[in-house]
Amino acid sequence: TANLTGNYTTKDLLNLIKNQDKAKGDELAQSQKNLYDLKRSIAFASKKNFTLERDIRNLDKKIALLIRNRISLEEVIAQSGDISLINQTTTLKDKGLRQHYGKLFYLLQTDTRYIATLTSMIKIAEIDNLLQTVMFTLYGNQYDEYEEHLLLHMFQRVLENEFSNAKNISGLLRANTALTRMMTTYTRRSPGQHYLKATLTDVLKAITAQSTLVLEINPLKVYELMVNDYEATTGKISTLNKKPSQEEAGENADVQKLIATRINHLGKITDDFISALINSMPDIPYGIRWICKQIRTFMTMYFPDAGEAQICSMIGGFFLLRFVNPAIVTPQAFMLVDTKLSPPTRRNLTLLAKIMQNLANNVKFGGVKESYMDPLNIVLDRNRERMNEFLLELTDVDDLSTVGGIDKYIALGKTETTTINISLNEMYFIHALLQTNISSLNPIDEQNLLSQILKDLGNAPPQLPRKENANVDLELDPSIKGTGEAYSADQTYAETKFLLFMVMKAVPDARLSFNTFEEFLDQAAKASQRNRTMVDNISRIKDNIQILANEGLVSRQDDYAALRKDAAVEMLNHENLLKQTNADQERLTEVLQNIQRHHSFLQEQFDAYKQYLGNVRQQSVCSRGKQTKEEKKKSKKDKKNKKDKQKGPFKYSHSQLEKDGIIIESEAPEDRRSSIYFSFSSTSPGEFEVVVMFGRRPIAKMQLALDDLLERQHTNQLEYQTDFLRLNVNLLLHLLNKDFVS
Repeated sequence: TANLTGNYTTKDLLNLIKNQDKAKGDELAQSQKNLYDLKRSIAFASKKNFTLERDIRNLDKKIALLIRNRISLEEVIAQSGDISLINQTTTLKDKGLRQHYGKLFYLLQTDTRYIATLTSMIKIAEIDNLLQTVMFTLYGNQYDEYEEHLLLHMFQRVLENEFSNAKNISGLLRANTALTRMMTTYTRRSPGQHYLKATLTDVLKAITAQSTLVLEINPLKVYELMVNDYEATTGKISTLNKKPSQEEAGENADVQKLIATRINHLGKITDDFISALINSMPDIPYGIRWICKQIRTFMTMYFPDAGEAQICSMIGGFFLLRFVNPAIVTPQAFMLVDTKLSPPTRRNLTLLAKIMQNLANNVKFGGVKESYMDPLNIVLDRNRERMNEFLLELTDVDDLSTVGGIDKYIALGKTETTTINISLNEMYFIHALLQTNISSLNPIDEQNLLSQILKDLGNAPPQLPRKENANVDLELDPSIKGTGEAYSADQTYAETKFLLFMVMKAVPDARLSFNTFEEFLDQAAKASQRNRTMVDNISRIKDNIQILANEGLVSRQDDYAALRKDAAVEMLNHENLLKQTNADQERLTEVLQNIQRHHSFLQEQFDAYKQYLGNVRQQSVCSRGKQTKEEKKKSKKDKKNKKDKQKGPFKYSHSQLEKDGIIIESEAPEDRRSSIYFSFSSTSPGEFEVVVMFGRRPIAKMQLALDDLLERQHTNQLEYQTDFLRLNVNLLLHLLNKDFVS
């Protein structure tokens, strides 16, 4: 009998697999199926949380507009929807559609060039929809090595595109783009959240566990609190000046003493916090460290003159500012604390976050605005060197080609068919996005695979109302073979072993006559002619062993001895595999429970918003007082007329908008301006479409978002530039409010 140090012939290996202890094999298979189902549950639960967070964020904006009387209560309520409706599942009845969409999303998942290219073309309003599909659908299985490999490969492409097109370092990874939002969302997936909870919960207790602890160091605020505390404690009126200047407050000896004590306290908390981060290095998820490595690589490649401080600042911008700092400022949103935080606690956390922000940016405190923070520079100085060492060490991870790629489980591994859980609106959104940008994607589509699929699908269906949207379990169709991502030799080796187990386990028991490994594959293919999956797997093994032979990992001369021996070793390693699988189950069960707790937290937020809207509606009804029957009848009729009435179009001539000051500058020819007018209509609450007409012929379209215009007003960007017009933002807002709100 062969042993681990001897040579396993192909017949030995076949007998080993065929005679595998059935009970042990079944136990391992069941354990791995449970693990697979657990991963799927985590993916689905994470996606639910993402959509709920997005809806809360959108509802928050709408309520803010309501408070500022920008939109009506009815419009806000119409936007709030019912989150639970997204849970309904349906099937695509049209078999042709199922197959075409299966091919489309297989191509998008396995050839990351398409998604990477789309991220640079996406509009701001579409970012969330793209994020949902990419992060929680195409690559939603956050603990699947293969999907993780593809997702990170996509990140690599998008990051390189960002760096290669950057004119200077200052603007890199700072704007609110699809890439930066994608990077933040990646850190919010389960592995990142699990790390934050395990690493930061205890160290933040130095602040969160003491609700009355005050670490304020702004002299004016310290002075005010000191006076208030004196009067509340003694019952006497303080003789100190009640309205001191910043300088006078800072010169007070008692204030200086309090601030010195608090500086020391904040310094100790910061030291401990940074130590916790440094000690957690082995626990930081590989993907997050790998993104840090790409940032360092591309900084060196495209900005060779950049110093170590600039490189560390860029890495810190991702790891500290986008990953760690949000958990410091809002620990309850990351499930790091269970209780509501007091105002002093929130302020203390903000001060810690400010220190970490300056460490991340490699800058000192200074300037007129927050000069009181200057004494904290001593904390920055003593931590800067070890923080930069930590940020550089983050990048010291193996290349993507040597980790991840293929689950090495034997009994189950990846299922023969891959399915993704995707909503109808996600499918239609991606379909429409691809159609719109197909000309930009053509250079990637060398084999016209995407063009052909889009042609077969026809035009993208419109987005469905929320009540009609539903999820579909879409089976990906690998029959379409694109360029895809090249496997590394190690990944190809792992896949070949896995496929060999599948083939040997499933090959008919009829006596096969063979001597060599290649003869076995030929005989197995003949015996399984009616089983397409088996034939495809055998064909893949043949292709792979040729690749591996060229790489020098196996040799035909010794009948692929290394592959046979490694496969046998893994077969005899059942006990360890079972222990590992059970340990993974235990770990991921805890992850799923954390995600579910976070969902409860989000649902409470959403319910609070709904309750608030209900109260506003009730108050608006009460404020109108009691109505007579005639008034109720008239009110009902008016409401119906208002509902039926389309919002717009409202038409304005070019000369009228110019006269009113809305058009600041126009490139339209002077002699044609008298025939140009603008038709404004509201497509949905807070969104407007402007059609530019020349006579009766539309010549251009503009999309305006109220949120965007208000943001421009808030940041003092008071001009809105289009292809041929420059508009006054304030006067444009006045026009929209006059026509669509009042």
